[in-house]
Amino acid sequence: MKASKSVKSAKSATSAKPKALATSLALAKALALVVALVLSLGSLALAQETRTVIDSLGQPVVVPKVVTKVAPVIPAFAQVAEMLTRGAGKVVAYPTAGISDYMKKVFPDLVRVNPKGYDSRSMEDVIASGAQVVYGPVGLMLSDSQKTMYKEAGISVVAVNGLRTVEEMSQSFAIIGDILGEVEAKRAQEFVQYYKGNVAKAARLSSQVPQEKKLRVLFLYGSGGGYRTINKNDISHHYLTAAGGINLAADYLANAPGMGGTIDKETIVNWDPEVIFSSSPVDRLDLLADTSLAVTSAVQNGRVYACPKGIFVWFARSAEGALMPLWLGTKLYPDIFKDVDMKDVVRDYFANFYNYRLPNDELSTILNLTEAK
Repeated sequence: MKASKSVKSAKSATSAKPKALATSLALAKALALVVALVLSLGSLALAQETRTVIDSLGQPVVVPKVVTKVAPVIPAFAQVAEMLTRGAGKVVAYPTAGISDYMKKVFPDLVRVNPKGYDSRSMEDVIASGAQVVYGPVGLMLSDSQKTMYKEAGISVVAVNGLRTVEEMSQSFAIIGDILGEVEAKRAQEFVQYYKGNVAKAARLSSQVPQEKKLRVLFLYGSGGGYRTINKNDISHHYLTAAGGINLAADYLANAPGMGGTIDKETIVNWDPEVIFSSSPVDRLDLLADTSLAVTSAVQNGRVYACPKGIFVWFARSAEGALMPLWLGTKLYPDIFKDVDMKDVVRDYFANFYNYRLPNDELSTILNLTEAK
């Protein structure tokens, strides 16, 4: 009788194990569903959370609390975003024609997160990219109807218009940092200190040059067989002023829209610049080959220089403009700027702001160290 009861007890225990296991699995599945639901609701709530940034016009703009996808409308501001994010993959659309292969080498996330080449100047591309925020000088780049359509698509549009002065550029860096997030906003503040510090250093050194000995300068960029120059409305005018140069074209077309314009060769010769800065090594060689300008002091004395270009041109409205005042000073007044080693300055910039170790050959290319005389 006792043996019979033992057998029954064993059978009962054996049958209970699968039931307990099934119950445990069911509970585990239920718990997993609950966790997934909580995470889903949390993500949805996070996606619906917002914050406010102030644009260049002083207007508040609502953006997602966490911004992971942006579409800058000008190439220079794509470069700023890459710098501030350290290539974290937040730039999902950009003006594709204005992004150099070298920028993509330094920041490979530009290709990784945008394999289809979404162009931020195409509304269809921006929407397809999943961008949460479009930013830049949108008043110039977007019509009112386009801005409305973006907003209807749930995409915030932030005006970042400051392009002409050191203060305006500093404000633009700060706004882009605010758009991208708390970490990037802090980095933007640090970068603005560096940027203004370089401008101030150049101004401090060039203050040693008496006014009557300051050099007369022109920026000349090749344009359709002729030349363009910049006036006091262009950021490079302010970099030049800090470096102690006199922009002969400061008031040229200053009341017209834009930041300069075409200039004829007769005017260039009459103004007789002592130093000329071109936009690239190719432009420089073309300028030196132009017999019409051979009589200028700049050409006669071998003082025609090509502006550097890293992942973006230094003379335009990008973060690499922070390097321009010091470089200009070394070209204008090498004795006064003798303690400024641009090779060290550029290496440190790439390391600190791009987290990129700059090889010597790339450094040489950036600074045009091998340009023909």
